[in-house]
Amino acid sequence: MESGEGGQVEINPVIRGGKVVRLEVCGREWPLKAEISMEEFLKVMEGIQLLAKYVDLGKIGTGPARPLKGARWSREELRAFLRERNEAQRAFLEVLAEKGEVTRKELLQELRSKLGRPDYSGKDLAGIIAGINRRIGALGKEQLFEIERRRIGGHLDGVYRLKEAYRDLLLELLLGTGKP
Repeated sequence: MESGEGGQVEINPVIRGGKVVRLEVCGREWPLKAEISMEEFLKVMEGIQLLAKYVDLGKIGTGPARPLKGARWSREELRAFLRERNEAQRAFLEVLAEKGEVTRKELLQELRSKLGRPDYSGKDLAGIIAGINRRIGALGKEQLFEIERRRIGGHLDGVYRLKEAYRDLLLELLLGTGKP
């Protein structure tokens, strides 16, 4: 999209269920108050184009604008974060919420079952974790889970553990269960 003097305005929406659930403009997230229908999003894009004629959007918010690393999640922040996740990432978080702690082998078995993909591998799991952690880092929020290496049955294995502070909330948001 054109801006001011022939520059480009980069607009990156995340669309789930026919609605924009996250919006980045010029590489910076614009916090949404609500999801945007596709019809309304066309109007939003026109507004951004008009604004870009007069405002250098690429320079807005330069400097330290992100919250401090490790900030606690609110219910609404976590709900919005979960809406942005793909099916595999949600399945990963569901398994952790259900079990609390799980070995890599058990986790892969659960993901294969939930996703109906018997070929699901450790590389796929690494992608899930990278995607979740990258987004958490960009938001400056506290990690939801920890991974540690333990010697189990004579060999090292990864153990994935959900932070207990978020277990009930994740169960509620992902599965409709947990404590109110």
